[in-house]
Amino acid sequence: MKLRLSSAVAAALILTAGSAISPASAATALVTFDPPATLTGPSIYVAVPGPQTITTAPATFTGGVALGFATFFPAIAFATAPNVYGTANFGNGLSKTLTMDIDPAFTTTEVSFALFNGETFAQSYTVDAYNGTTLVASQTLSNLAANFQSGYGLIDLVNAGGITKVNTYAVGTPGVWDFLIDTVAFNQNITSVVNAPPPPSTTPLPPATPVQAHRHGHRKGETELVEVDFGDDVNDVRGSVTVLNVTPVVPEPSTWVMLALGLGMAGVVIRRRAA
Repeated sequence: MKLRLSSAVAAALILTAGSAISPASAATALVTFDPPATLTGPSIYVAVPGPQTITTAPATFTGGVALGFATFFPAIAFATAPNVYGTANFGNGLSKTLTMDIDPAFTTTEVSFALFNGETFAQSYTVDAYNGTTLVASQTLSNLAANFQSGYGLIDLVNAGGITKVNTYAVGTPGVWDFLIDTVAFNQNITSVVNAPPPPSTTPLPPATPVQAHRHGHRKGETELVEVDFGDDVNDVRGSVTVLNVTPVVPEPSTWVMLALGLGMAGVVIRRRAA
């Protein structure tokens, strides 16, 4: 009887210990999209001919491209240089959604990463986590600050039953998109890997002052206000044109008389010197 009781207690202890150490024994992983796993990408979207599939341990990323030392990216301090993975509607065939397919053999109960807003205006983003085809977790970052204000947010999705896919996409209007992700942590929170910087500034910038810009065959006085997004270059600058109303200055009649008298006096002086 004592032997049976001891065996039962031992079995219970083994079962309890197993359930206690199981979550702690889950392997962690970190994907930064940096060399040597991935080559350093160009700094602008349009330099990449099409979407890039990046396969790493433990996930495959699709829908976007790897950018190295991305231009117009004030929040790069929170990313791990040089690469980030992003998408934009003005890229070459890039998707509106960044998809992360996790290897089923790698048990994943938490996915955490940094998401950067590439737009020149505040934008909201939603990140959905799936176990198979079942939605198991979702997080929305509302009104992330514009890119020039270092707009970013931290994603942390948890599901004890497992996560096999993560989709990230912009929500709301307008229907354009421009965002990037980096430092994807599996089975750990990103803040345990990278120290978070101070929150991005939300102080609005003063209105832009129109300046003389290149002309496109419009009327004199045209100026162009230029908006710059992640990965923009001179071939992909989205701007709005403002035509300034310029009223020509017509001289008064008395001004014409004085001008004529001045020319006449100058002619007399020239003749006298010639003589």
